[in-house]
Amino acid sequence: MINPGGDMAKGRRQANRGGSTALRRFAFAVGLTAVGAVAAGLYEPGADYAGPAMILAALVLIFALLEMRQGGADSPSDFSLFGTAGPLLWVVAAWIFFRGFGTVVPQLILVPVGLIGWLAISFPLQALLVPFLAVIGMEAGLWGLGFQETAGLAGNLVGYAAAGAGLSIFMSSKAYRRRMRKALIRAKRDTASRQYARDLGLFADMPGILNVLPDYDLIEDPEAGSQPAVESITASFDLQLELIRQTMALSTVALLWPDPEGYEYRLRSIATIRKDIAPGPFPVGVGITGALLGAEELVGLAPATPSLGVPYYLKQTEVGGILAVRLPDDADEWLGFDDKKIAPVLCVDRPGQELWTEKEKETMVLAARKLVLDVTMGRQFQSMAHERSAIQRVCFAMRELNGALGLEQVLQATIKAVRTLVAADFISISLACGKGHCVALAEGEGAEQLVGREFSTEEGLVGQVLKINRPLPAKSQCHGPTQVFGHDHLLIGYNSLLVLPLQKEKGEAAGALTVAVKEAKVFTKARQEILELIAAQVAVKIGLGHAHEEINRLATIDGLTGLINHRTFQHGFEVMLGREERRSGSLSLLLCDIDHFKKINDSHGHPFGDKVLREVAGILRRAVRGVDLAARYGGEEFALVLEGSGEKGGAQMAERIRQEIEKMVLHNESGPVRVTLSLGLAVYPEHGADKECLIRRADQALYRAKKQGRNRVVVWREE
Repeated sequence: MINPGGDMAKGRRQANRGGSTALRRFAFAVGLTAVGAVAAGLYEPGADYAGPAMILAALVLIFALLEMRQGGADSPSDFSLFGTAGPLLWVVAAWIFFRGFGTVVPQLILVPVGLIGWLAISFPLQALLVPFLAVIGMEAGLWGLGFQETAGLAGNLVGYAAAGAGLSIFMSSKAYRRRMRKALIRAKRDTASRQYARDLGLFADMPGILNVLPDYDLIEDPEAGSQPAVESITASFDLQLELIRQTMALSTVALLWPDPEGYEYRLRSIATIRKDIAPGPFPVGVGITGALLGAEELVGLAPATPSLGVPYYLKQTEVGGILAVRLPDDADEWLGFDDKKIAPVLCVDRPGQELWTEKEKETMVLAARKLVLDVTMGRQFQSMAHERSAIQRVCFAMRELNGALGLEQVLQATIKAVRTLVAADFISISLACGKGHCVALAEGEGAEQLVGREFSTEEGLVGQVLKINRPLPAKSQCHGPTQVFGHDHLLIGYNSLLVLPLQKEKGEAAGALTVAVKEAKVFTKARQEILELIAAQVAVKIGLGHAHEEINRLATIDGLTGLINHRTFQHGFEVMLGREERRSGSLSLLLCDIDHFKKINDSHGHPFGDKVLREVAGILRRAVRGVDLAARYGGEEFALVLEGSGEKGGAQMAERIRQEIEKMVLHNESGPVRVTLSLGLAVYPEHGADKECLIRRADQALYRAKKQGRNRVVVWREE
């Protein structure tokens, strides 16, 4: 029997089993030692030997975690003494925790009770004998040494038994068994589908664009999405194998497929009239498969020999002739193992011992090629499905970006778009300003120190990118601390770095996009190309964002004076009034009018009148705080809303403004020109409780100021 691959695989498995057995024996010994320590009261509050007890507890925890990592959390198939090490360790760990802190938090009794219930429903009874004996031993030891009363011992044991029995009864209900049966069937089908997809290589060769996308956030799980392709290929295989069996009057036609590591063959499809079929898997090289590990592509035996039998029969009886063909590797190189080909094998047999004809051999070769073609088509369809998901993902990123309007929205959308394509640890967007650039938005370690800072184009990678309009650094890699922005700020701990200019077609860059990842070699050529596409789109959107903000500014700002316009004033005044009403505060409204403004226009011309409006507006803008409103109310009238200001504060502000304007001297061709301002003041809530009332009374106060001789401040009073 030729079995080189099988011997090596068997050796590896035996070595792994040997290491696992030794580990479990040591873990079992640690568990038994800890049982004795718990029973002796070493984990009771105030007990002696705290140091050794803690070391033993740490060992219990470590070995319990190792058992979970090796699959010990599943129901074990090894019911020997050492095979129960996992449940024993978990029981001991729960008791150590409960006895150590139970006196402080009595509710911790739920920890061992819950564990007992979980063990009762998760493991067969024969696997729980040792853990249950350990529970009885620990409880009895604590009782015998006086660490717990008889009532406590009885109560604990009753509680543990009730938890296990109650959950076992629930598990035995028909409804639960029905749900679990469906879940197990579904899980088994999904697992088999994923495994078969890996064997067939349905997602082994991703299209280029898929390599651009990070694995952490795929729109479709490549393995989960392989089930339709697997089902289609399996159905095709089953039909073809049954067609071959009936056409050639065979007992069995079987397709053996190697696992991705090349250790074993799996029975992937079969058409047979026999009942004694072994499910496998079978070691590579066993039986007839060993004859195909060399250069031979087809092996025919008639009569068959026991040493070169078919591996999928429980009994090698009634086998007269065997014909096996290795599937060609035109579509993909099969696995290599010891310089031999580990390829899928199409194997047939029949009771008769007559020699295989050339026509039968040719039929088998053609059938093998057809099976390979099915797999190739399945891979192509699977690649198309993933390519569609990748393109869909890029479209999601572009749609997020295209939906942004204002500059702030564009910057936030850019961050989201980049994260859709790259598992970035640091992202920043710098915008060109003057002779340097300013970090407008950043996310990642140290981002808060960067946002709002300006840097020169003479320092850092970002400055160089803005000067040369080319991505940096070379190969998108960095080693050690990297000066990306300035001399006093370095990016540390990143192995992949890409700084892209935000440039639309030709011309100067509007800024730069910096993306850094701790993982090495992230920015492949395809990934960088897509990020450059994103960067170009961002450059366009930044221009549109600036335009959108300018449109918004023009819609809210008076073009001549730079103050907010009448419509914006009305909305802002209403918001401020509502805020003061909620917090029972005060608010002052000033309406101002330039005295004899019509005469200024008539005497000196409208351009000079515009200059007067701008100068007055400048004084008003400088006088108010950031929380106040200064607006051009209409014509030569202005309005001020002073938040949190009562009558005294409003009158002082008005008088200060009036005096400053009175001192202002403007020059014209005809000589110096002086202007004055009349102001009317109304206060919330003393003079009115709503916007319309306050505006009306401030206007009445302004009218009285003009009537009394202008260039004065008048506070509204009831006449």
